Amino acid sequence: MSRLHDMGGRYGDGPIPVPRNKNNEIENYEPVFKHKWHAKAWAITLAAGALGEWNLDVSRHYRECLPPKDYMNYSYYEKWLAGLTNLLVKRNVISVKDLKHFTTLVEKQEINLEALTKSELDKRAWLAKDVAKTLGWGGASIRETKISPEFNIGDKIKTVSYSPNKDVKGGHTRLPSYAMGRRGTIHSYHGTHVFPDKNAHGNGENPLPLYTIEFKGEELWGAMAEDKNSSIFLDLWEPYIECHV
Repeated sequence: MSRLHDMGGRYGDGPIPVPRNKNNEIENYEPVFKHKWHAKAWAITLAAGALGEWNLDVSRHYRECLPPKDYMNYSYYEKWLAGLTNLLVKRNVISVKDLKHFTTLVEKQEINLEALTKSELDKRAWLAKDVAKTLGWGGASIRETKISPEFNIGDKIKTVSYSPNKDVKGGHTRLPSYAMGRRGTIHSYHGTHVFPDKNAHGNGENPLPLYTIEFKGEELWGAMAEDKNSSIFLDLWEPYIECHV
């Protein structure tokens, strides 16, 4: 999925910087994590997810549900931590009282790390020796079903021009706003995968056909397209497609 999903592809947020060398070739020497706390935020999010109290789509939706002011001003991993905090409290994994208590202890540098490491671990907790192996398993979303796809590779299609989540107004969807009501071409088919629009709200996995769809830059951005011949590929579920064109 394109990282553009994070902001919904809105106009006015400025260009995405793409570093290029003198030959106009893309170069990217960005570290995986710019700051040490970025890695910790990522690790904490994965570790909390391993508790099994929610799924990936729920986690994404909680980041989307941050107040607009916070969403606009927080950095990428600040959004992760804020969404995770709300999720932990909502699912009664921690209480607001406990959160404030431990935050105060950290600020005063009164946390006894030795005592914490000797406390009894939750049986679901990841041990350091198991992290690499567990991450290697991944979290595949493909599911075996008898559902046949309605579209074929090479088909010209048009996406729906509205948020396709029929269950929840303003609910989670993986169809970005910049790709709504746009024409594209089916590039590939991936089988049936967990449908995030349902799964993010506890309405079951409801696996449905998933396609990669090619959109021309000019179709998505119009006169603002950097290159009219450029292509953007998005993984989209079948309900996001309105019709053949």
